[in-house]
Amino acid sequence: MPSSSRCAVITGAASGIGRAISYALAKRNINLVLADIDEDGLRQSAAHIAKAAPSVRISILKTDLSRAEQITALSEHAFAAFGQVDWLYNCAGTLVSGRSWELDEAQWAKVLDINLWAAIRTARAFVPRFIEQGSGHIVNIASLAGLLVGPWLAPYTVSKHGMVALSETMQQEFSALKLPLKISIVCPGPVNTGICRDIVPAQDDPQVAGSNDFLRNMISAGMHPDELADIVLAGVDADKFWIYPHAAILKPALRQRMETLLAVE
Repeated sequence: MPSSSRCAVITGAASGIGRAISYALAKRNINLVLADIDEDGLRQSAAHIAKAAPSVRISILKTDLSRAEQITALSEHAFAAFGQVDWLYNCAGTLVSGRSWELDEAQWAKVLDINLWAAIRTARAFVPRFIEQGSGHIVNIASLAGLLVGPWLAPYTVSKHGMVALSETMQQEFSALKLPLKISIVCPGPVNTGICRDIVPAQDDPQVAGSNDFLRNMISAGMHPDELADIVLAGVDADKFWIYPHAAILKPALRQRMETLLAVE
Protein backbone atom coordinates (compact mmCIF):
# COMPACT_ATOMS: atom_id res chain seq x y z
CA MET A 1 0.00 0.00 0.00
CA PRO A 2 1.52 3.39 -0.94
CA SER A 3 2.19 5.91 1.78
CA SER A 4 -0.60 8.37 2.61
CA SER A 5 -0.07 12.13 2.59
CA ARG A 6 -1.84 12.43 5.93
CA CYS A 7 0.21 12.96 9.09
CA ALA A 8 -0.30 12.83 12.85
CA VAL A 9 1.94 14.18 15.60
CA ILE A 10 1.81 12.20 18.85
CA THR A 11 3.38 13.31 22.14
CA GLY A 12 4.12 10.69 24.76
CA ALA A 13 4.67 8.22 21.91
CA ALA A 14 7.44 6.23 23.60
CA SER A 15 5.03 4.09 25.63
CA GLY A 16 1.52 3.52 26.87
CA ILE A 17 -1.39 5.37 25.30
CA GLY A 18 0.82 7.38 22.94
CA ARG A 19 2.47 4.28 21.54
CA ALA A 20 -0.89 2.50 21.14
CA ILE A 21 -2.48 5.44 19.33
CA SER A 22 0.57 5.71 17.07
CA TYR A 23 0.28 2.03 16.20
CA ALA A 24 -3.46 2.34 15.51
CA LEU A 25 -2.87 5.33 13.24
CA ALA A 26 -0.11 3.50 11.37
CA LYS A 27 -2.51 0.64 10.64
CA ARG A 28 -4.60 3.28 8.85
CA ASN A 29 -1.57 4.18 6.74
CA ILE A 30 -1.10 7.58 8.39
CA ASN A 31 2.40 9.02 8.57
CA LEU A 32 3.70 9.74 12.06
CA VAL A 33 5.84 12.18 13.97
CA LEU A 34 6.56 10.60 17.35
CA ALA A 35 7.67 12.84 20.22
CA ASP A 36 8.79 12.00 23.74
CA ILE A 37 11.66 12.75 26.10
CA ASP A 38 12.47 9.00 26.11
CA GLU A 39 14.47 8.59 22.90
CA ASP A 40 15.06 4.86 23.38
CA GLY A 41 11.34 4.35 23.84
CA LEU A 42 10.67 6.35 20.68
CA ARG A 43 13.02 4.10 18.71
CA GLN A 44 11.27 1.02 20.09
CA SER A 45 7.86 2.46 19.15
CA ALA A 46 9.08 3.27 15.64
CA ALA A 47 10.55 -0.20 15.15
CA HIS A 48 7.34 -1.86 16.39
CA ILE A 49 5.20 0.26 14.07
CA ALA A 50 7.49 -0.20 11.06
CA LYS A 51 7.10 -3.98 11.25
CA ALA A 52 3.31 -3.72 11.16
CA ALA A 53 3.05 -0.87 8.64
CA PRO A 54 6.20 -0.76 6.48
CA SER A 55 4.77 1.78 4.03
CA VAL A 56 4.16 4.38 6.74
CA ARG A 57 6.73 7.14 7.04
CA ILE A 58 7.84 7.65 10.64
CA SER A 59 9.89 10.48 12.08
CA ILE A 60 10.94 10.62 15.72
CA LEU A 61 12.04 13.66 17.67
CA LYS A 62 13.23 13.66 21.26
CA THR A 63 11.16 16.41 22.85
CA ASP A 64 11.12 17.83 26.36
CA LEU A 65 7.52 19.00 26.71
CA SER A 66 8.47 21.33 29.56
CA ARG A 67 10.44 23.49 27.11
CA ALA A 68 8.44 25.71 24.77
CA GLU A 69 11.27 26.00 22.27
CA GLN A 70 11.39 22.23 21.84
CA ILE A 71 7.65 22.11 21.14
CA THR A 72 8.09 24.87 18.58
CA ALA A 73 10.88 22.79 17.05
CA LEU A 74 8.54 19.78 16.98
CA SER A 75 5.97 21.74 15.01
CA GLU A 76 8.59 23.02 12.58
CA HIS A 77 10.01 19.52 12.18
CA ALA A 78 6.62 17.94 11.47
CA PHE A 79 5.56 20.46 8.84
CA ALA A 80 8.99 20.41 7.21
CA ALA A 81 9.01 16.60 7.06
CA PHE A 82 5.47 16.07 5.77
CA GLY A 83 4.18 19.42 4.51
CA GLN A 84 1.05 19.16 6.61
CA VAL A 85 -0.20 17.87 9.96
CA ASP A 86 -3.75 16.57 10.14
CA TRP A 87 -3.90 15.51 13.78
CA LEU A 88 -2.11 16.45 16.98
CA TYR A 89 -2.47 13.91 19.80
CA ASN A 90 -1.41 15.14 23.24
CA CYS A 91 -0.86 11.81 25.02
CA ALA A 92 2.01 12.49 27.43
CA GLY A 93 1.13 12.23 31.10
CA THR A 94 2.59 11.73 34.56
CA LEU A 95 1.46 11.86 38.18
CA VAL A 96 2.69 12.14 41.75
CA SER A 97 0.83 11.33 44.95
CA GLY A 98 0.73 12.79 48.43
CA ARG A 99 -0.90 15.47 50.52
CA SER A 100 -1.40 18.48 48.27
CA TRP A 101 0.21 20.95 50.68
CA GLU A 102 3.26 18.74 51.26
CA LEU A 103 4.21 18.13 47.63
CA ASP A 104 7.03 20.49 46.71
CA GLU A 105 6.98 22.96 43.84
CA ALA A 106 9.19 20.76 41.68
CA GLN A 107 6.67 17.91 41.91
CA TRP A 108 3.79 20.23 41.07
CA ALA A 109 5.74 21.81 38.23
CA LYS A 110 6.65 18.49 36.60
CA VAL A 111 3.06 17.26 36.48
CA LEU A 112 1.62 20.60 35.34
CA ASP A 113 4.35 20.96 32.71
CA ILE A 114 3.73 17.57 31.12
CA ASN A 115 -0.03 17.26 31.58
CA LEU A 116 -1.25 20.83 31.09
CA TRP A 117 1.42 23.25 29.93
CA ALA A 118 2.43 20.87 27.13
CA ALA A 119 -1.12 21.10 25.75
CA ILE A 120 -0.99 24.89 26.03
CA ARG A 121 2.41 24.97 24.32
CA THR A 122 1.40 22.61 21.51
CA ALA A 123 -1.70 24.74 20.90
CA ARG A 124 0.49 27.83 20.58
CA ALA A 125 2.84 26.03 18.21
CA PHE A 126 0.34 24.16 16.03
CA VAL A 127 -2.93 26.13 15.91
CA PRO A 128 -1.53 29.04 13.84
CA ARG A 129 -0.22 26.50 11.32
CA PHE A 130 -3.55 24.66 11.33
CA ILE A 131 -5.32 27.96 10.60
CA GLU A 132 -2.90 28.66 7.76
CA GLN A 133 -3.41 25.23 6.17
CA GLY A 134 -7.18 25.40 6.71
CA SER A 135 -7.60 22.24 8.77
CA GLY A 136 -6.38 20.36 11.83
CA HIS A 137 -7.73 18.24 14.69
CA ILE A 138 -6.33 18.34 18.23
CA VAL A 139 -6.94 15.33 20.48
CA ASN A 140 -6.20 15.89 24.17
CA ILE A 141 -5.95 12.82 26.38
CA ALA A 142 -7.24 13.88 29.79
CA SER A 143 -8.75 11.53 32.39
CA LEU A 144 -11.76 10.88 34.56
CA ALA A 145 -9.73 13.04 36.95
CA GLY A 146 -10.42 15.94 34.61
CA LEU A 147 -14.09 15.81 35.58
CA LEU A 148 -14.05 14.24 39.05
CA VAL A 149 -12.02 14.90 42.20
CA GLY A 150 -10.37 12.62 44.75
CA PRO A 151 -7.64 12.89 47.39
CA TRP A 152 -3.86 12.43 47.18
CA LEU A 153 -3.49 13.21 43.45
CA ALA A 154 -3.88 16.99 43.46
CA PRO A 155 -1.32 17.93 40.76
CA TYR A 156 -2.68 15.28 38.38
CA THR A 157 -6.29 16.27 39.06
CA VAL A 158 -5.59 19.99 38.69
CA SER A 159 -3.69 19.40 35.45
CA LYS A 160 -6.43 17.26 33.91
CA HIS A 161 -9.18 19.69 34.95
CA GLY A 162 -7.07 22.37 33.29
CA MET A 163 -6.75 20.33 30.10
CA VAL A 164 -10.52 19.83 29.97
CA ALA A 165 -11.14 23.56 30.50
CA LEU A 166 -8.53 24.45 27.88
CA SER A 167 -10.17 22.11 25.36
CA GLU A 168 -13.66 23.48 26.00
CA THR A 169 -12.38 27.04 25.68
CA MET A 170 -10.58 26.32 22.43
CA GLN A 171 -13.66 24.60 20.98
CA GLN A 172 -15.74 27.71 21.72
CA GLU A 173 -13.07 29.97 20.22
CA PHE A 174 -12.84 27.87 17.05
CA SER A 175 -16.62 28.08 16.74
CA ALA A 176 -16.84 31.82 17.46
CA LEU A 177 -14.12 32.57 14.89
CA LYS A 178 -15.58 30.06 12.40
CA LEU A 179 -12.22 28.34 12.14
CA PRO A 180 -12.18 25.00 10.25
CA LEU A 181 -10.43 23.28 13.17
CA LYS A 182 -11.57 20.47 15.44
CA ILE A 183 -10.73 19.40 18.96
CA SER A 184 -11.56 16.33 21.05
CA ILE A 185 -11.09 15.70 24.76
CA VAL A 186 -10.70 12.10 25.92
CA CYS A 187 -11.51 11.23 29.56
CA PRO A 188 -10.51 7.59 30.13
CA GLY A 189 -10.59 5.70 33.38
CA PRO A 190 -8.00 3.06 34.28
CA VAL A 191 -5.68 2.15 31.40
CA ASN A 192 -2.88 -0.38 31.82
CA THR A 193 0.17 1.83 31.36
CA GLY A 194 3.34 2.56 33.33
CA ILE A 195 2.12 5.91 34.67
CA CYS A 196 2.48 4.71 38.29
CA ARG A 197 6.07 3.54 37.96
CA ASP A 198 7.53 6.78 39.33
CA ILE A 199 5.28 7.05 42.39
CA VAL A 200 7.45 7.30 45.48
CA PRO A 201 6.37 4.93 48.31
CA ALA A 202 4.61 6.80 51.12
CA GLN A 203 5.93 4.76 54.02
CA ASP A 204 5.11 7.39 56.63
CA ASP A 205 1.54 8.02 55.45
CA PRO A 206 -0.72 4.95 55.51
CA GLN A 207 -3.58 6.72 53.72
CA VAL A 208 -1.41 7.79 50.79
CA ALA A 209 0.33 4.40 50.73
CA GLY A 210 -3.02 2.64 50.60
CA SER A 211 -4.18 4.94 47.83
CA ASN A 212 -1.00 4.22 45.87
CA ASP A 213 -1.53 0.47 46.16
CA PHE A 214 -5.16 0.81 45.08
CA LEU A 215 -4.13 2.98 42.13
CA ARG A 216 -1.45 0.53 40.97
CA ASN A 217 -3.85 -2.40 41.17
CA MET A 218 -6.61 -0.50 39.40
CA ILE A 219 -4.33 0.60 36.56
CA SER A 220 -2.76 -2.84 36.13
CA ALA A 221 -6.28 -4.25 35.74
CA GLY A 222 -7.34 -1.42 33.43
CA MET A 223 -8.21 -1.25 29.77
CA HIS A 224 -5.46 -2.28 27.36
CA PRO A 225 -3.98 0.76 25.57
CA ASP A 226 -4.76 -0.80 22.17
CA GLU A 227 -8.45 -1.00 23.08
CA LEU A 228 -8.39 2.61 24.21
CA ALA A 229 -6.71 3.64 20.96
CA ASP A 230 -9.50 2.05 18.91
CA ILE A 231 -12.14 3.90 20.96
CA VAL A 232 -10.30 7.20 20.60
CA LEU A 233 -9.88 6.90 16.85
CA ALA A 234 -13.54 5.97 16.42
CA GLY A 235 -14.51 9.07 18.40
CA VAL A 236 -12.20 11.26 16.33
CA ASP A 237 -13.65 9.78 13.13
CA ALA A 238 -17.10 10.80 14.36
CA ASP A 239 -15.86 14.33 15.17
CA LYS A 240 -16.84 13.90 18.82
CA PHE A 241 -15.71 16.58 21.23
CA TRP A 242 -16.27 14.44 24.35
CA ILE A 243 -14.88 10.90 24.19
CA TYR A 244 -15.68 8.73 27.23
CA PRO A 245 -13.96 5.32 27.00
CA HIS A 246 -15.28 4.43 30.48
CA ALA A 247 -18.76 5.95 30.29
CA ALA A 248 -20.25 3.35 32.64
CA ILE A 249 -17.89 4.55 35.40
CA LEU A 250 -17.91 8.24 34.59
CA LYS A 251 -21.55 9.13 34.02
CA PRO A 252 -23.01 8.01 37.38
CA ALA A 253 -20.14 9.66 39.29
CA LEU A 254 -20.37 12.84 37.21
CA ARG A 255 -24.15 12.98 37.67
CA GLN A 256 -23.72 12.65 41.43
CA ARG A 257 -21.13 15.42 41.48
CA MET A 258 -23.33 17.76 39.43
CA GLU A 259 -26.35 17.06 41.64
CA THR A 260 -24.26 17.87 44.71
CA LEU A 261 -23.16 21.18 43.17
CA LEU A 262 -26.67 22.10 42.06
CA ALA A 263 -28.07 21.32 45.51
CA VAL A 264 -25.95 24.04 47.10
CA GLU A 265 -28.01 27.12 47.99
